[in-house]
Amino acid sequence: MIQLKNIDKIYSSAGGDVHALRSSNLTISKGENVVIVGKSGSGKSTLLNIISGIDRPSSGEVQVNNQDLNALKENELALWRGENVGIVFQFYQLLPTLSALDNVLFAMNLVDKISKKERSEKARLHLDEVGLSDKMKKFPNELSGGERQRVAIARSLANSPTLIIADEPTGNLDSKTGAQIDELFKKLNENGTTLLRVTHANIDDKIFDRVVHIEDGTLSDQAFNLNQQLV
Repeated sequence: MIQLKNIDKIYSSAGGDVHALRSSNLTISKGENVVIVGKSGSGKSTLLNIISGIDRPSSGEVQVNNQDLNALKENELALWRGENVGIVFQFYQLLPTLSALDNVLFAMNLVDKISKKERSEKARLHLDEVGLSDKMKKFPNELSGGERQRVAIARSLANSPTLIIADEPTGNLDSKTGAQIDELFKKLNENGTTLLRVTHANIDDKIFDRVVHIEDGTLSDQAFNLNQQLV
């Protein structure tokens, strides 16, 4: 599903170059449930942006679902991403002028992968799955942070993606709702969806197939103390 080879990402700034990723390699098989753990600033979000095609590497190869992302133009990347990848952003990225339901529908309308007659029913189903059946008509500014995150998760499911990428998906949720979202992700994974999540917090490694550590832009599958405090 995902294969990164010798990925480097360098950002230029007034203070000099910032090496966000360094010769990073990663292979994730179809159907795996993987979490990447690292401190803030370790390169987690940059990694997700490259895998999803939101950003491009400075060098290296990116293959996702047998597609060479470096070979796609920007408009082709946007279409590919909408059809294949569900993304849960750390800070929601909801459209403020649309209701929760319309935010999910908007993702469907952009890609036109789901038939028009099915869209409303599927959007309602996804919002119900994240416990927001009574908040579908609410706008983002009328929702709590945790509720906005759940709308973002529902939106990531909109086009039945084969890959879901989530940046701290339960970070703004209480423990009960977080457990509900973990259970939803588990069911999706059992049905064949590949899951890739990143976090800086302590995790329960029992719910993942594999834990990958990132430090100073370098990935490692080596064992490390999952109970250590990462900040």
